[in-house]
Amino acid sequence: MPNGITDNHIMPNGIRINGVAPTGVMPDGSLIGVSGTTAPLAGPGVVGSTWTGLLSDGSSMTIRVDRAVQQTGMNTDVWSYEFSALADGQWRSLCASPSGETLLADTVGGTWNLAQGVPGGGAYHPNSAEFTIACRGSAIAKCLELGYKPWTGRAREIASCVRALRADYCGDGTPYTVDGTLVNLFDDVGLQFDEADWDAEAEWTPEGASCISKKAETRFWQVLHTKPTCYPHALKTKKSCGTGFSEGAAIITELQPR
Repeated sequence: MPNGITDNHIMPNGIRINGVAPTGVMPDGSLIGVSGTTAPLAGPGVVGSTWTGLLSDGSSMTIRVDRAVQQTGMNTDVWSYEFSALADGQWRSLCASPSGETLLADTVGGTWNLAQGVPGGGAYHPNSAEFTIACRGSAIAKCLELGYKPWTGRAREIASCVRALRADYCGDGTPYTVDGTLVNLFDDVGLQFDEADWDAEAEWTPEGASCISKKAETRFWQVLHTKPTCYPHALKTKKSCGTGFSEGAAIITELQPR
């Protein structure tokens, strides 16, 4: 999933958190809302608050903020949190590594469609009143921490970046890569620069890849040895792909020469 939230034995049968309601409750019972100028949750003052996670089956789940950590460098406006979810009468870590280690998570305004293989799958909806919890290390959190913050006007870039990192070529929510695959990424707004002498792979928009390069392998060949359903009838190869930001592309990806 793009936000990296594991079920951690919390949400069985493929049920997922599709968003979090914009109003929480502090331990003293007072209400707290999301920030309108920064990340939805910012600062240590939200620790102890509870929020309502909206699940894909129409039900809800109570989520608690347990710890706050301010990021550094270019991301001092980003706070990461430990979240737990109430399930079967127990609080359990919402984000966890495969070994069970608790992970921090970032918050991003808006929601992503978590469906795969359908029109609209993987799409970002920045204007939703709800917000997204993204485990650190997931595609959404990585893109946020690269500087693509919706509250600074970079909704288009984060949407394109998430498509790019997940190798969602067709823009239908289906990834065509695996964890650990190296990719160089840069943008058209000067937040990330092309500092690697690698081969261009593709140009990316919020709707998926607008083209792939004729000069280099793509991750769907290099890693999965398969091809997306949209290739080649909709996803076209171009000799010039990756040499500029054409057709509304915001992100370019490159792969190591083989």
